Amino acid sequence: MISLGGILKPQYFFRPRQILRRILRELRPNPGRDIITLPWGARIEVDTRDTVGQAIALQGLYDIVTSEVLWRLTAAGDITLDVGANVGYFTSLLARRAGRSGKVLAFEPYPATFAVLQRNAKLQGSHSARIQSYQVALSNIDGDASLDLFAGQECNTSYAFLTQKPSAASIPVRVSRADRYVKQNQEVGVLKIDAQWHEARVLEGFGTRLVSGKIRDVVFEEESPYPAESHKILLDAGYSIFWFAEHFRGPRMIPPTAKHAPKRPYDITPSYLATLDSVRAQKRLSAHGWQCLS
Repeated sequence: MISLGGILKPQYFFRPRQILRRILRELRPNPGRDIITLPWGARIEVDTRDTVGQAIALQGLYDIVTSEVLWRLTAAGDITLDVGANVGYFTSLLARRAGRSGKVLAFEPYPATFAVLQRNAKLQGSHSARIQSYQVALSNIDGDASLDLFAGQECNTSYAFLTQKPSAASIPVRVSRADRYVKQNQEVGVLKIDAQWHEARVLEGFGTRLVSGKIRDVVFEEESPYPAESHKILLDAGYSIFWFAEHFRGPRMIPPTAKHAPKRPYDITPSYLATLDSVRAQKRLSAHGWQCLS
């Protein structure tokens, strides 16, 4: 059965051919592995049994608001970090925006997913930044940990999470502090974090790098209400924090304390922007439209 729910979203309205691609995809059996061409021309391998992979296959992208925010904030030549890179969707976006003179450090601990991330890094075009991938979970310690999956969702590796109460499905992974990978005075343009309830520990792992004023923008998920521990860490480091909301004509930055902050109904986890240059961020995010769809 064909489902056309949500086709009035920007990713379909401004790219009507994606509606046809979605219909054709829903008419054929689920292939599992597939190669998708992203709006900026890069290709990416996805597992369509996985939540993120399925979204990319049907919509041609994943989380249009976060995609747009990262697209606008990233500048040519930026050094960027993708923490919780999954198969490399946001890695691809950051690499394209940073360009040949930029660099992306991508971190993904789940072994099978990391293998896909490495393959996808090789699929990026000559106009993209260099990608360095690491099979490690960033945290506030160096050592070993257990990575688990939700019961009955073994194919849905996008939601793998670090746990202190491992199940039978848990696997051992390496954890490491972020300051092992970022030099003391290194300028970082954009840091994206999706670490499944581990965001605060990731931020702690940056140590003095976070308070050095060298990491310009941090885009991260946080399930706990504001101000959660991750928010407090960033506020103490001198960042201004915003929540970005989806409007049909583009994203909008709003205060995290707004009483009637609009929510994206299809999202599970709220996403935030922490920035050291709120004037720059406001300027880059003020224009109407969806530049990442171009």
